Amino acid sequence: MNDIDVFEADLNGQDLRIAIVQARFNEDHCKALSEACITELLNLGVAHHDIQLVTVPGALEIGFALLQLAKTQEFDALIALGAVIRGETYHFELVANESASAIT
Repeated sequence: MNDIDVFEADLNGQDLRIAIVQARFNEDHCKALSEACITELLNLGVAHHDIQLVTVPGALEIGFALLQLAKTQEFDALIALGAVIRGETYHFELVANESASAIT
């Protein structure tokens, strides 16, 4: 382990504008994710007024919202938050795959 180079970034969010797109479906999980995300951004020095939270109905709408935000060129970073929970149907696979492909 001593031969491994470790890179520790000095992250500074000062003067960065960040947009978070959060799905409302599975809201308890998604709201917890966005609250933790905002807390971490504030800890990194991002000003509260430089964080914009956008909510969308579900995971499948996240990609479209990110695209619209990217087109504005107002943000330094975009964050996607959603929770797709596996059930007993194929629905999980469909939503997980399609929502992931929409943000790449």
